Amino acid sequence: MRPILEVVDVSHTYPNGVHALRKVSLAVNPGEFLVVIGLSGSGKSTLLRTINRLLEPSDGRILFDGADIAHITGEDLRRHRSRIGMIFQHFNLIDRHSVLKNVLYGALGATSTMSSILNRFSREQIAEALHNLDIVGIADKAEMRADALSGGQKQRVAIARALMQHPKVLLADEPVASLDPATSHSVMQYLEKVNRELGMTVICNLHFLSLVRQYASRVVALKHGALVFDGHPEEITDEWFTAIYGEDAREVEIR
Repeated sequence: MRPILEVVDVSHTYPNGVHALRKVSLAVNPGEFLVVIGLSGSGKSTLLRTINRLLEPSDGRILFDGADIAHITGEDLRRHRSRIGMIFQHFNLIDRHSVLKNVLYGALGATSTMSSILNRFSREQIAEALHNLDIVGIADKAEMRADALSGGQKQRVAIARALMQHPKVLLADEPVASLDPATSHSVMQYLEKVNRELGMTVICNLHFLSLVRQYASRVVALKHGALVFDGHPEEITDEWFTAIYGEDAREVEIR
C-alpha cells in the first residue's frame, strides 16, 4: 500500500529563530487514525500546518499522493489545500450565521466566484451539508445560529464543514482542548466515525493519552521538534511517557 502522505526530513524554523521541526520523517497510510502527541511547543501544530501548507517547510519534502507539495504555490497550492480538511481548536465558525451556512462554507472551493460572493449554493450542496450534519448528529440544529451551540456542537459543525471538501486527509489540531471531558469523547467519537465508516485518513493532535489509547490506530510523539516515538498506543509505557513528557509530568485521564 502506498502511503497517502510522506514527510521526509522536514524542518521548519520561524522568523524569530525557533526551530519548531527538526528533520521529521513519517509515512501515513490511507485510512489510518494517526495521533500526534507531545508537550506544548513540541511542534505538533507546526507539523499539521506544514502538511496542509499553511506553513512552508524550511527544508525537506512532503509527498501527498506521491507529489512533493513542500514548495508549491498558486493554483497548485489551492488544489492541495482543497484535498485536506482542517479542524481547529477554536472552531473558526461565523457565529452570526446559521449552522447550515457554516457547513456550506466548506464547499466554497468548489463553488463559482460569483456564487461564493452571493452565498448561493446548489440544492445538491445543501442536501450534502444536511447529510454531513446528520453524520455528526446535529442535523436538527441546521437553522440555529452557530453562537447558540455548545462548544462540542460547534466542533461537530466544524467536522461537517470539513467533509464538504471531500478531503483525502482530515487534520485536527487539538480539537478537544477547549472542551470538557464528556464533550471531548463525543467529538472524538465522531472523528472515529468519519475514519471508520467513511475510510477517511485522520491526523489529530492530542494532549491526553487516555484519548489516544481509545481512538488512535497509531501514535507518534514529538519533543523539541524531533520525532521521538512511532508505534501503537499500547506501546507507550510509563518509561516512554516520561521520555516524552518529562520526569515531573503526570498522566491525566479523560473518562
